[in-house]
Amino acid sequence: MSAATNNTPTNQPATPKQFGRFVLQQTLGKSAMSSTWLAHDPLLKQDVLLIVPRTAPKNVKQREAWVEYAQSGSRLKHPHLTEVLEVGEHDGWPFMSCLRGKSQTLSERMASGPAPNPVETAVWIADVLDGLAYAHEAGRAHYDLGLHNVLIDGSGRASLAGLGAGLSNDTLTFLAKHDTDLQQVREAAERDILMSGLLMYRILAGHPALDDTDLGSAAARVGLEIVRLPWTTPHTVPDTLRAIVNRATDRQKRQRYLNARTLLSAIQSWIKTNAQEGGGPLLLLLDRLNSVGHLPSRRGTEKALGTVLSQEQLRVDDFVDVILKNPALVWELLRSVNTATFRSTTADEGVTTIGRTVVLLGQQGLRKVASALRPWPGALAAQASTTDAESARAAQLTLQTELRMTCIAGQSARLLAPFSVHDEEACVAAMSQRLGWLLLLYHFPEEAAQITRLMQPGPPAEEGGSPTPGMTQDAATAAVLGINLDDLTAAVMKHWGMHERLISACRPLSKNTPVRQPHEVPEILRAVASLANELVNAANIKTEPSKVATAVYNASARYARALDLAQKECQMVLEQATRLVNASSREELNLI
Repeated sequence: MSAATNNTPTNQPATPKQFGRFVLQQTLGKSAMSSTWLAHDPLLKQDVLLIVPRTAPKNVKQREAWVEYAQSGSRLKHPHLTEVLEVGEHDGWPFMSCLRGKSQTLSERMASGPAPNPVETAVWIADVLDGLAYAHEAGRAHYDLGLHNVLIDGSGRASLAGLGAGLSNDTLTFLAKHDTDLQQVREAAERDILMSGLLMYRILAGHPALDDTDLGSAAARVGLEIVRLPWTTPHTVPDTLRAIVNRATDRQKRQRYLNARTLLSAIQSWIKTNAQEGGGPLLLLLDRLNSVGHLPSRRGTEKALGTVLSQEQLRVDDFVDVILKNPALVWELLRSVNTATFRSTTADEGVTTIGRTVVLLGQQGLRKVASALRPWPGALAAQASTTDAESARAAQLTLQTELRMTCIAGQSARLLAPFSVHDEEACVAAMSQRLGWLLLLYHFPEEAAQITRLMQPGPPAEEGGSPTPGMTQDAATAAVLGINLDDLTAAVMKHWGMHERLISACRPLSKNTPVRQPHEVPEILRAVASLANELVNAANIKTEPSKVATAVYNASARYARALDLAQKECQMVLEQATRLVNASSREELNLI
């Protein structure tokens, strides 16, 4: 970019740099593709942002393509797209001027103020993505996200300037010969999203990813090099937000966010969760839980339940055995007897077993609760009318499988429980560790499918190498929904009034640390529930039988000393629990 200057005596002020009529005051930032200046517009009598390409278009057609693209972008009106005042050209250089107002660029904010905290960062990036998503849906990409073209206003909200200012000469040549096509728009949008992730990294880490100050250059290196948010950051970055950043900049393209809306949704969910102390995760599900219930009745259990409810002379254990094979009924019964109103009439501090629930409610109460459950597949039936049949069937099959695995985990924990804890409490504790995932499968099947895809191994990074590991379930959930799965489970159980002992046990033990011998009842419940679920997960991995046997053995060995259990005993318990659940599932197996 050229600017006219005059030689003046040393005792006279220098003539200001000019770009056409604009008086250039200072450079606010630049990238390899564009630069942003603070300039005064004498025509409008105000300061503006002047954005120009770093390299002038090579010919008239390229310059016209730049101006046309910028003009079409200027017609998009959105709260998070900075208002474009003018698009034009001067001396062979195209330019756009944008409203400055009382805003400052992100580069100015980073240079003058304290390091932005994670919440500020998330709000800014969410605003940018909201504007980007609107532009992408209109067929326009930005091409050059950076600190120099994100504006922060006095209320702490962000907007994006310079839509299209970063067009390369190659892209301009393409645009001069063709109009934008869907493939070109999709590729440009994906690059914008990757650069958004790199921008988020830059703000949170306090330094650029790959030590490359140019986000466009860094974006080209992602894939060849690995980008992961460091642990040493100006502010502690919560794990869920860290997972979102790492997914946005993942080495594997298939693991990144598909579009601006999906990344925006994850960040907005994290913001909402973080803003609500204690109950944040619950807010994501509260409306759904109140309107459609928590889970549908497990298919194939209605007949057995109807049989026991129709008989008058049955032991409590007979009811318990049937109820524990229907997770939806388990949670509905426990929720019913743990409400504040019910507790006040029974003087119970909290009910943790189904046997006690049966005694409190009686047969008539059981009938009432059971009749309130939605029959299979509940709200997933509506999904079949709004999505393709294959996706709807897959969602139902996945939930059905997870409900069965939940029952096997519960039965395994019941058989593994030592004398110091109630076997029914152990069963409910094991079920609770799968509750959050069940709720996501039922209420948010599309997001759950996305999480599952992120957990799948990818192709080898190098030819002949091992498959690239997928994300863990926790990391994938955080990346898609901006929440921690265990936090969600605990919040739901707290909302239902569950006993603190069960809430404590709903968080599985970490697989990355050794299992220590538990002493208190809550610790024992948690350990037994964790072992039961690890056994079930190991037995259901999709791989050859020899690896399944090894996985089951490893799970047993982890807990052997802490719980005084032999590996053979764990294997026998798993087989027995599977037989108990399958005995009630023969009808279910032929229904979907």
